Amino acid sequence: MVIILFLLFLLLGWSYGSLGRMGTQVFFYLTLGGLGIWALIRLFTLSKAIKVYNKEIALKSGMKLKDMVQLGLV
Repeated sequence: MVIILFLLFLLLGWSYGSLGRMGTQVFFYLTLGGLGIWALIRLFTLSKAIKVYNKEIALKSGMKLKDMVQLGLV
């Protein structure tokens, strides 16, 4: 999923929407990625955001700590 999300971000500017933040995604488009500044910052913070989102989903689904460690979420 990480590679797909990076490709979507680089080609379409899409990152917040697939992480459950549609309002932020719309604002990102309306401001043209903060005139590029927000987009540049997002490029470097996207990896961490994906990891945090995946960890939240794993916790909600009841995944055990051992499994989360194996997946690199903790």
